[in-house]
Amino acid sequence: MLKQELIDRLHQVEAIALASRLNRMARNPLRYIRAMIHREIVYKRNKAPKQVKAETFFGAPMQLSLPAGMDIYLTGGKTHASEIRLAKFLIYALERGGVFVDVGAHYGYFTLLASEIVGEAGRVIAFEASPTNFSVLNANTTQYANIRTNNVAVSDTPDGVAFYEFPNLYSEYNSSFINAYKTNDWYSENGPTRVDIPSILLGDYLEAEAIHPAVVKIDVEGAEYTVIHGLLPYVRDHHPLIVMEYVTKSRGDASHKRAEQLLRTVGYLPHLINDRGAKEPVTNVSLYLETSGLESDNIVFAYGGESDRER
Repeated sequence: MLKQELIDRLHQVEAIALASRLNRMARNPLRYIRAMIHREIVYKRNKAPKQVKAETFFGAPMQLSLPAGMDIYLTGGKTHASEIRLAKFLIYALERGGVFVDVGAHYGYFTLLASEIVGEAGRVIAFEASPTNFSVLNANTTQYANIRTNNVAVSDTPDGVAFYEFPNLYSEYNSSFINAYKTNDWYSENGPTRVDIPSILLGDYLEAEAIHPAVVKIDVEGAEYTVIHGLLPYVRDHHPLIVMEYVTKSRGDASHKRAEQLLRTVGYLPHLINDRGAKEPVTNVSLYLETSGLESDNIVFAYGGESDRER
């Protein structure tokens, strides 16, 4: 699928996301009503996820567990503004035959998008530490020869980590670091389950497999420093683009700041992703989030600080 066609289809997702609730329901009333009944009544009663199927805006079928995958189920894409901008960025940044690494892949939305972009000659390497989420990720990707999935934690130790899984509605917060969530109102009734997970250093993995990604996406809910720490020697030598979800101080940004400082020591500088999907230099990420009224955003770290001036 051509890049412009992907962008056009993504604009449709964006339009649905910005529409009123009534307009979103009118698009597919039965699907919308069933999803809302499950989230607001069934799930609140028994916390049991509902397995459903959907088609993404780029044509890939996905298995989802509601309510966690609600936006994809109703619109064909992830609809948070930062996720729409990230999708645009990946469409432009990845090329046919390229390589993409997805650390914290969840159900595989960005993994599948990257697979479509890089094509049969490209490669997508996805990591998901949560056994529950990995089962969905694996189901979504087994038919794609250019995707390899790994049920391991990416860290700075090969000795394994304690990992924590939340109930479905909060499964995107699954992490090996959960202290930042303990003060949230929802935590007391949705406490996590601990599982012990094998771990790898991403830099060692990429060197051993002779994999050279154009982009490494990192969405690991507080484990950013350990991921970057284990990747740093590789980054110093090979300079892939690093896309890292960055949160505000109220959400617990200590790991993100430490990861940023590590990247700066090897010549990387931060960039925001604008509405056109281009990266623009940003001097102070925390200040940018605060002044933009954002709790989180995907920040691109690029070697030498180059921007995408053509978009």
